[in-house]
This record gives sequence, structure tokens and C-alpha cells, in this order.
Amino acid sequence: MKTLIVGAGVIGSIYGWALSRGGYDVTHFVRPGKSPQLIKGIPIDILDSRKRYDKQYIGHYDLKVTEALNSSEGFEFVIIPTKPYQVEDALRQIIPYTEGANYLLLTQNWNGTAAIDSLLPQSRYVYGDAKAGGSFQNATLTSAIFPTIDLGQVNGRKDNSLTQTATLLDSIGIKPILQDNILHYIWVQYAINAGLWPALVRAGGLEALLRDHRTGDLSLFAVKECLEVVARRGVDLKRYPDARMYSNTSLIARQIAGLMLRLLFRFNKSVQRSSAHALADRQEIKMSYYALLNTGRELGVDMPTMSSFEKDITRFADSHRN
Repeated sequence: MKTLIVGAGVIGSIYGWALSRGGYDVTHFVRPGKSPQLIKGIPIDILDSRKRYDKQYIGHYDLKVTEALNSSEGFEFVIIPTKPYQVEDALRQIIPYTEGANYLLLTQNWNGTAAIDSLLPQSRYVYGDAKAGGSFQNATLTSAIFPTIDLGQVNGRKDNSLTQTATLLDSIGIKPILQDNILHYIWVQYAINAGLWPALVRAGGLEALLRDHRTGDLSLFAVKECLEVVARRGVDLKRYPDARMYSNTSLIARQIAGLMLRLLFRFNKSVQRSSAHALADRQEIKMSYYALLNTGRELGVDMPTMSSFEKDITRFADSHRN
């Protein structure tokens, strides 16, 4: 299957590498002037949790790139692994050259799909939650890939695009977990991230947060507030296991949740790698923070902990301009 991937960032490169090694024809669409930087490929160091694959791959990804699209290329499948605020622009650039292709959107969503639906029929796109992640360290992609991915179409659709996406990923050892309501699932993940990021910002990073139990405690309260916003939107949180550890803020529950998170991030090397870029995008962090805070205010959710982080977020976002 001829596949086009937008960009050659962390997520796009991980999935491009996995698909290429699976025998698929993959091309990365990159911004003008980027191609010369990639002509020699990308050194990679990937921890691989997929079954029947080597636990670690250290080598090279000789990716194929293009800065200009042509309809004659005949791409059958497109992966867009971008930030939420970049999806629409990516679609506008690509749709004219990928007639008939199906799309996998490896991105978050908080505002619904009206803008996307105005560009692309719901039957042709699938949302996915990319559990893979990492960062570029000294030009080497240092990352992790996991054996599952959550997929789904909006409004509970089950079109050919979903079947095609699931089959493609399953063929490279990534088992699809199909979500009946993919937006509800994504909103839960979005809320958890939005609640954890402010504490990371205040602490100054993941390692510092793991040592700072007071700020870590506040992060659990912040996530609980964010999940309450999701519940007010009509999401049944009981259906999503990821939400359970944040739903109870009793002292014992907080201690257990804090211990679980510290153990996970301290001893699971794949999780450590996949979360290494947690504070990389200041714009995304600021946007997600205010998305939850403002929606919470509109829905009448009391969010004292999230509100207490506002100066931290403003300072963090403004420091990018200096």
C-alpha cells in the first residue's frame, strides 16, 4: 500500500520506519528546504514492545521524502501525525493530491470535527491515539513503539477506512483497539494531558515532578477537575480505565496513584522515552490548558487547582518568545 506521511517528526518517523520495515512504500511530505537535512536518513534507537520483534533496534531509517506532491503518485493511505492546531492546514495541502485515499489522524481533538468534515468526508478518516513517542537526541531518533493503538471513526462509523487502517497496523505488529466513541476516548486522554502538563511546567520537567510530591499531588487534583469537564460533556468516565486512577482524590488513593505513576515513569524505559518530549510544544500546552479551563467555566465546573497554575502556564508560554 502506497503511504504518505505528513512530516518527518517523532511520530511520523516511528510509524514510517515500522511500515517501511513491513514492506510498505512510504513517502514523507516535508516542508520546503527540509529534504537536504534528510538525504542521509535518520539514525534511530527504538525500544520495540511489539511481539516477535527485536526488543531494541539501533540503526538507520533511509526515509523517502518529497517537498512537492503530485496526483500521479497514487497514494492510497495518508497518515497525519500532527498537533491538533495543524491538522486542517495539512489536509488542505494534501487532499487535492490524494484523491480516494483514506486518512489516519494521529492527533488529539477537543473542538469536534466540523472543520475537518468540511474538508474530508467522515467515511475517509480514522482517528488514532499514537502511544509511540520519543525525541531527537543529537540528531538520533530515540523513541519507543508499542504493540497497540486505539482507533475509531466519529459517530461510531465502521467504514472501509477503519478496516483498512486496522489491517495495515495489525500487519506490522500493532494491534488495533477499536473504540466505539473515539472522540470520547480522545477527550479523556486530552483531559489527562491537560491536567498533568501544568504540574510538569511548574516542577520544570518529569524528573523534577517525580521528586516533588506536593506538585505531583496537585497534578492528580488538576486531572480530576479536567475529567469532570469531560463528564459534563456527556462522557461516561467509567468506560475508560485511564480515568479511574484520577477519579478518587482521597489521601490513600492519591498516594497509590502517585506511587504507580512514579514507578511507571522511573522503571519503564519505553514510557520514559515516549514521554521525553512532554514539554516540547509550548503552544500545544497553553492551548490545551485554556481549552479545558474555559470549557470548564462554560459548563460550571469548579477548577481551583487548574486555575492556580495559570501564572505558570503564562510564564512558560511567554518564555518561548524571549
